[in-house]
Amino acid sequence: MTAASGLTLQVLNGPGVSCADATGIVGSFHKRIAGRQSAGSDEPVSETVDGWLCVSGAPAAQGGTNCSKGEQNVFAAVVPVE
Repeated sequence: MTAASGLTLQVLNGPGVSCADATGIVGSFHKRIAGRQSAGSDEPVSETVDGWLCVSGAPAAQGGTNCSKGEQNVFAAVVPVE
């Protein structure tokens, strides 16, 4: 999927979270932060989506996305550009 910064992410669902739910959570988060984080940004951005606290790491450092809700976690790693 494409992050708000324009980078490509690979979503990794954690235990107890379906792939579809994980992709939906990360997708909703990046729609909410659209325009708040450019590909060259050195700053993280956080937002709560449906009870999940999501943080997008600094794109300039290839920071991915982490979302958590209680004991559940979802990660989205930046896919390196070849």
